[in-house]
Amino acid sequence: MRQIIKVQKESVINTLLKNKKSKDFTILYHSMWDENSKKIVRLSEEWAKVEDLDDTVLYTVSSWDLPHAFMAFRVTKTPTLVRCVKGRIRLMDYNPHLHKFFTEGNQ
Repeated sequence: MRQIIKVQKESVINTLLKNKKSKDFTILYHSMWDENSKKIVRLSEEWAKVEDLDDTVLYTVSSWDLPHAFMAFRVTKTPTLVRCVKGRIRLMDYNPHLHKFFTEGNQ
């Protein structure tokens, strides 16, 4: 089952970064005063409710709560999805691609 974990401490991001070679992860960076971010957060919540064999964990990072965490992956705009697969980092910040990720599944 999919789940969303709201990141409250930068140490979580640092741990993910340190283990990027051995663990895949997905992080959604967002700002709650940005309309596009609000839409993507709502889509991610619906995405997590889908009963699936997928055990994906989505970490969410708010610019209000953890502004310094944005520097870990050089995120400069919101919303941005950071995906790490087999040690390779991919940033997705184009809204149609984010929408497609959360509505049509993982790419």
